[in-house]
Amino acid sequence: MGTALLKLPPNRVRRNYRGGAGIDKLHGRNACRDNDQPEEWVGSMEIASNPGLAPVADEGLAFVQTENGKIFLKDLVNADKQFYLGDYLHKDGTWQLSFLLKILDSAMRLHVQVHPTTEYANRVLHKPYGKLECYYILGVRGGQEPYIRLGFQHAPTKAEWKRIVAEQDKAAMDACFEKIPVAVGDVWYIPGGMPHAIGEGITMLEIMEPSDLVIRCEFEREGIVVPPAARFMGKDLDFALDIFDYTAYSKQDIMNKCRIQPRIVEKEPDFVNTCLVGTELTNCFTVNKLQIWQKVNIKHEHKFTLGVVCEGKCLITTATESITLERGDSFAIAAAVSDYCVEPLAGDVTLVQVMPGEDMKVKR
Repeated sequence: MGTALLKLPPNRVRRNYRGGAGIDKLHGRNACRDNDQPEEWVGSMEIASNPGLAPVADEGLAFVQTENGKIFLKDLVNADKQFYLGDYLHKDGTWQLSFLLKILDSAMRLHVQVHPTTEYANRVLHKPYGKLECYYILGVRGGQEPYIRLGFQHAPTKAEWKRIVAEQDKAAMDACFEKIPVAVGDVWYIPGGMPHAIGEGITMLEIMEPSDLVIRCEFEREGIVVPPAARFMGKDLDFALDIFDYTAYSKQDIMNKCRIQPRIVEKEPDFVNTCLVGTELTNCFTVNKLQIWQKVNIKHEHKFTLGVVCEGKCLITTATESITLERGDSFAIAAAVSDYCVEPLAGDVTLVQVMPGEDMKVKR
């Protein structure tokens, strides 16, 4: 039998932008520094794609420490699939976790980019997943007015966008977008095909379909150049143009379409369970937030679960194991667990948890 409750070591990953001080702050570290590792991939079973950068073996894959030494979480799960994944397997016994969970912190606005829809990824790229994303805003750096770019507010034609990207006409590119304001506690949905860029100074949880497919149409920001190999997924500009949604969305359109309204699903004197992302949005994953004030027993849904402690310090206990977690720590719970106890040790506790959707049972 496997380990039902796992505390996960930090798993920082390089990207083509600067950030990460907000992740250090979340972990309570004394030294908070921005660098080229602005993301922490929580329990990741996906390898990061960083074309144009020096190769790092198995970058992105999360690991755990066991009695026999360090092992990739993916391999641990694969060795006891029924215990960790329960019914969330393909009929032939194979599997792929249907989401990727990250902690992300931006010291700069990210390069304008877009991700393919799953339909496009299946049909054209012959990949199992595109990259629908959801954001849960955790924090904002002092002095910043947090925003994202999301969708074209002043939409170019396909031909105009081709010229803008080919010539790197920054003024014309900027004119396609207006700032969409965000706030701590917001939940946002970024569908495949919608151009976007996270603004500077934001710390968030990012939950997405499990791929690293991205088109970057802005090649340089603040001295950071996106290598040619990392711009169009190894294709050309004409290929990339087909992925964009050229619809003109007003700021209010975007607020109506892409800002998710969290929904309380369970409320007791000792805790509140809030659905941040539900099945009506995606079949790949669900996201909930547990706010806990007193020791409480939580019924598990028999799904492999990844989580992050966003506030407080707590003891989580199952029938056989226990772990102590504090703000910034991440963890995994096996599907075999029936229930678990959360006991606050310092302050109120907030846990954000991600679980697979029914899509995980479908082999693509």
